[in-house]
Amino acid sequence: MPERLDTKAGRIRRLQDLPPLPQVADSLLRELAADGAAIGQLADLIGTEPALTARVIGVANTAYFGGSRQVFSVQAAISRLGLNMVRGLALGLLINDHLSPRRCRSLDLDRYWFVSMVGARLARELSRYVESGTLAADQAYLSALLRQLGVIVLCDLEPQGMDKALAGNGQDDARVMAARAQRELGLDHHMAGRILAERWHLPAEAATAMRHYADPGYRGDHQLLVGLVGVCDTLAESLFDQVEACPTVEILDRLDLPASAVDKVVEVCREQRDAIVAASRQMSAP
Repeated sequence: MPERLDTKAGRIRRLQDLPPLPQVADSLLRELAADGAAIGQLADLIGTEPALTARVIGVANTAYFGGSRQVFSVQAAISRLGLNMVRGLALGLLINDHLSPRRCRSLDLDRYWFVSMVGARLARELSRYVESGTLAADQAYLSALLRQLGVIVLCDLEPQGMDKALAGNGQDDARVMAARAQRELGLDHHMAGRILAERWHLPAEAATAMRHYADPGYRGDHQLLVGLVGVCDTLAESLFDQVEACPTVEILDRLDLPASAVDKVVEVCREQRDAIVAASRQMSAP
């Protein structure tokens, strides 16, 4: 076997051999994929991990989020931050602790968690408009939240190669990042995400979104979900950079997604950008 293919096969085996997620993270993923999760249920789940509990409460008590009174419980933190933000925050903290993406010097973790959380929120809100609400909101949220998980694992397994792939503006454009990773490693974050999804038994919809969200021409399984996640990824990246981004008329028409709905949801996230940046910094802190 040629050396490059042999190296690629070895990297795929390393991905397939990654240890399973901690039980709490696995349970949290199941909770994220389920409809109608309650605050008490999420609080109980987070409460089984003392370190996670402390960090979630710590975020709620930061200067930006903190009110006139400190909170001392996960349930109070959820009430202050919101159910969706705490779910994304908890999952992000668990994955950060499970892997070691900081080994890659070029990875901007603040950016990574910002676009993950914002993309997930946009997908949840906009899913009700896609073909008159045919997409499940929680399915859209989870798929968008995890869409770039392959970046994290490649930065853990191959920090030097990913350092080159992410250098410069490599992190703000999924297609540029994928092309550079292919050149350096022989595989990209899309492939790594799909392998990881299979290893960790993530929903098929999320795995498909990881693999294809940056391809506007994708027409396979779950194409409406994949198209929505791709739109939300572009919008989230633009919100981080504080620049304007407008999905094409063709994409909006294919999703049956009104431009006015996109503008409204994006504006809400723009108004809350500082709050989401603060949470992202907490998630990326050692």
